[in-house]
Amino acid sequence: MGVVSLWRRLFSRSRPRLIADFGELAGECEVGGLIDVAGEIEAIDTIVDPIAGEECVAMEYRAWPQSTTAGIDGASPSHSRAFQLTCHHAADFVLRRAGKRLLVRVDRGRDVASLHQELLGRYGLGLRSEIRRLHDGDQVRVIGPIERLGGAGSPLRADPYLAIVVAQRLWPLVED
Repeated sequence: MGVVSLWRRLFSRSRPRLIADFGELAGECEVGGLIDVAGEIEAIDTIVDPIAGEECVAMEYRAWPQSTTAGIDGASPSHSRAFQLTCHHAADFVLRRAGKRLLVRVDRGRDVASLHQELLGRYGLGLRSEIRRLHDGDQVRVIGPIERLGGAGSPLRADPYLAIVVAQRLWPLVED
């Protein structure tokens, strides 16, 4: 039984297929198949970071109030995090590489601007927060299933995207 479960884990269809060239999508991938692709973000719509006021495509927000617990000596307050709230907000975007384009659909998440205002009202100046953003032009990696492949519509209409991918995970690529 151990060999069979190892075989299933290693060669399961749930593992994402690494796509090195967007041209591979047409012949070797199917709708519903999980893929792993990387490219440059082309913004369709943007959202605004409530702290810096910058436009971006996606953001991860983290906030925590100042802790009011006493320090080890019983007198000085500790500035540790009693709890931390994390959420995200994103907009659909195009993933571009070598002149080819994929539409990436994302979970829009929560409206970070209203959440930040709510937390500021509750904790005031004691609120600590930070935001990590993805901007137009950033390099990212996306893992998700293919929702639709291009060319599946009318022969009289050219699809603007090779495929539509539903992002399950996305993260910035760090350039060395």
